[in-house]
Formats: sequence, C-alpha cells, structure tokens
Amino acid sequence: MSASAGHKCESLAPDHTLIIEASTSKTTQTETEDESGNTNTKKSEDPTVKYLVVKFTKRDLILYALGIGCCSKDYKGEELRFVYERHPSFQMFPTFLLSMYFAAESESKGHSGIRPFPPESMSLSNNESGIIPTMFLKNADDVQESKQLPILHMSQSLVIHNEISLYDDDEEDHPVQIDLQTRIVSIRPRNIGAFVTTETNYYQKESCIATAQMTALVFGLSPEKVISWQGRDNNANTSIAPNNIATKITVNEFTIPSNAALLYRLSGDYNPIHIEGTVDDNLGGDSINGPILHGLCTMGYATRAILNHLQRLTKRDLRLIAIKCNFVKPVFVNDTIRVELWDIKNDGIDDRASVYFCVYRSKEEELVVDKGYATLVQSKTASRL
Repeated sequence: MSASAGHKCESLAPDHTLIIEASTSKTTQTETEDESGNTNTKKSEDPTVKYLVVKFTKRDLILYALGIGCCSKDYKGEELRFVYERHPSFQMFPTFLLSMYFAAESESKGHSGIRPFPPESMSLSNNESGIIPTMFLKNADDVQESKQLPILHMSQSLVIHNEISLYDDDEEDHPVQIDLQTRIVSIRPRNIGAFVTTETNYYQKESCIATAQMTALVFGLSPEKVISWQGRDNNANTSIAPNNIATKITVNEFTIPSNAALLYRLSGDYNPIHIEGTVDDNLGGDSINGPILHGLCTMGYATRAILNHLQRLTKRDLRLIAIKCNFVKPVFVNDTIRVELWDIKNDGIDDRASVYFCVYRSKEEELVVDKGYATLVQSKTASRL
C-alpha cells in the first residue's frame, strides 16, 4: 500500500474490519496534487486537531526494540536486524511508530529529554495540558480533576501505508523527521470514566505513511462532568470472513523482565502508573502488586511473536501493514505472558498472511489482550534517504 498522491489513509475498526478512506475530509485535512504530482497537505480548522513533529535516530529504534524484548533468549537470530545498526537488513520495528505519538511536540519546542505526562500529543488542543479539552467539560472546576485522574490505554490500531525511509549511513546517525496530525474521534462518558478516542496520521515529506487510532480511559471521571462528542466518520468497510479462521496456535511465552517498564518508558510514555503502580479492584481484580507494563509494550511482545511465527510458517520475509487489539487487563513486570494465534486463510491473496491473536497472563490464565488482528505482506527493499 503506497502513500502516493491521492492515497487515502486507512485505519482499523473496533470489530477488526479494515477501514478504507478514513480521516481525509475537509474538517480534518485536505490533500491536493501539485504540478509535479506531489501530495500537499493543508492544515485543518478543526479545533481538536494538533500538528506535531518528532525526530528519531537509529539509537531510538534500537532502544525501542530492546524495550519490547528483542534479542532476548527468544528469536535472537531473527531480531538482530532491529537492534544492530550495521546489520545488512537493519530496519525499524513496525510498532515503533506508535511510540512516536508520545514523543511528538510542537516544532517550536524541539527538546528530546524526559517529557511531562500526559504529553503534548494527548492534550489535543492548544495551551491545554489535559487529555479532554476544556470545551468538552461542563464546568471549569472539573478541568483540574480530569488532569489528576489515571489515564489507561484501552485499545490501539495501526495501519502502515508505506515504510519509513532511513538514512543509509553507518558513520552518522542522522535524525529522521516525521510529522503527525492528531484529532479527537470521539469522547464517550461512562460510569467507569471517560473514553477518549484519537486518530493520528503520520507523514514523511508530505506522504501519509501510517494511521493509528488509540482509545484512552480517564479512569474515575464522572459522566456527569463530560460532554459526549462524536467526530466525522466517513469510513467504508471491508470485512474479513469468519470462516477463514484456522487452528489456534500457541506461539510462545515471554517472561517480562523486572526492568521492562523502566526501559520501555524511555521511548516516550512517561505515565507514572508504569513505575508507581496503583491499587484498585476495577483494574486488576485484586490489589495491584507492582508497576503496570505499558500496553504498547505488551503489544510489541505480541507483534514479535506474530512476525516470527508467520515468517517461519510462510518461509518469506514479511512486513506488518496492520494491527489492532484491545487491552482488557493489566500486565505486570515479572509476569509470564502467552501469545495465542489463529491463522487466517487469505484465499486468493498470495502475498498476504493474517492472524487473530490474544494474550494471557500464563500463571493466572487471565486474558489481558483481546480481539487482536494483524496482517503482513511480502517485504520489499526498504527505501533510504
């Protein structure tokens, strides 16, 4: 899927449906083609939209890959390409894109140190630091409360339209710039708190390379204090037939290292819940006994299992183009997690391999990641800057 001129960004629906022509309306962004055939993006007048910039180096790619366990005792040979810059096939681990959302800032700031939480990308309106903009809170007195409540990651999707180009230079670690456009898709107040869904488009040199959707829960925020909101949604659906599911396979078990949350947070998500933990029966069933692992870190472990399983099964070099899952229970450091897959038969699509997946805490037999879906296609030679 190339992000060529006129290409529409894609995203995943909650029911694992691939969404075509998402988030390209006049209220979010306008794409035009100039005389040279290049796609230009005009900024939106939607008040929930933010335009952000993130720069990363090969060092950041390696730090992220180590944070999700790459080149531990599992898959060491296959994963060296994600952690060693001199590897002939050195490349970005695909879900690294999702960590950019937490590191992105206004172009005017441009610092690379530890950032406050929630990050600027989650503020979603200028000069406000809360995940819910003031315009969606009924009283000004509720703004401070909404900032102090825990924020939990509930679901995530990513569709990759084109691979990011890296600098082909072994001597200099040149920074690569990616531009992000983030908007609010919906705000849904419920008894447990307020669910905020956002969508982010990623651009490299005006080309849309990926689209992600995230739902976060402002835990404990009373529905009486929040104004429900639904943004534009002009999506057309293409479903996956359920009769294409094959036999379930247990791919692997991973033991989460005791320093996993400490290491993963250096990729941009500095939510203190991942260090300090919290205690609440609604989150863990029992009192929580340690730091909660980042949901995206758990997703990274699952993606590792998916990549290695499908590449061994197909005997081909594959790349991820779509992934979606829900985070239903927390994972803790020192947990052992089990990734389970259901292979999907992609009839008539020879270059594609897809799976449904879920993740369990093995000892407790507790489901922690549900309704997962991923699609990979035949890899191509990565482009270089």
